[in-house]
Amino acid sequence: MKKQIYELSYWLKSEVEENKNLKELLEKFGFELIHENPLKIRNMAYPINKEKIGKFGTFYFYATPERIEEFKNKLKGLSEILRFIVLKRKQLKLNNK
Repeated sequence: MKKQIYELSYWLKSEVEENKNLKELLEKFGFELIHENPLKIRNMAYPINKEKIGKFGTFYFYATPERIEEFKNKLKGLSEILRFIVLKRKQLKLNNK
């Protein structure tokens, strides 16, 4: 199976310390983590589930397209995630500072 590059951007509840569950889920599905943008506390443009402040983060990873829908369904079941989006990337340019 040919692997694709995917981006997972997500909002976590502000009281969540880290995104350990997301990393474990990526590993469980056998996805290869390329890069992780650290969590940043942000004010949301609009409240989600009565939350006005959240933590925003992004993962970039290799995955097989057949497993992505199942992965999204598992993400929906995680209570600490307020919103997420999974995008297919053609290429990945990272700014290494």
